[in-house]
Amino acid sequence: MRIFIIIISVIGILYVPASLMILKNNLNLIQGTVKNVEKSSDRFSYYQFHIDQYPNTFYNSGTGLLSFFKDDEKILKFNINREIRFYINSKDIEKLKKGEKIFFIGLEGENIIIDIFYYHFSKFSKIPFFLFCILMMCLNFYGVFILKSKTFEILLTIYLFLGMLILIL
Repeated sequence: MRIFIIIISVIGILYVPASLMILKNNLNLIQGTVKNVEKSSDRFSYYQFHIDQYPNTFYNSGTGLLSFFKDDEKILKFNINREIRFYINSKDIEKLKKGEKIFFIGLEGENIIIDIFYYHFSKFSKIPFFLFCILMMCLNFYGVFILKSKTFEILLTIYLFLGMLILIL
């Protein structure tokens, strides 16, 4: 039982960085001339834009705490009618030329990690991972008091921190 809990705990801890690295390796560069920039009318607004080369709307609705470190608004407003570079997920390549909305990542090569995080963890997909963190805290709590191991105390602390961090970001 002890080894099982430790293995599941380590896999859960490595899930976030591993999934973000896999997604980072599946990015495709898109270049185009910005036609127009629109501000969304959501409570937490974000910017979407169109480029001459494709009929799609490109958006990035990452509106959490990490978005304060990004300057997408400044980049988009100063690049109207200019060439711009960004990435999209390779799964979204088939949406090009169809006019669908596509989540862009790393506008002008900046903030790629933040955008990948928001692409992977949308507003509602954070909740299942948070529930997983609670489950893992319960298993590690069991390990602390029944199996009497310091390893479980460390894992419990990591999952407490990780669960709170996912909800805040």
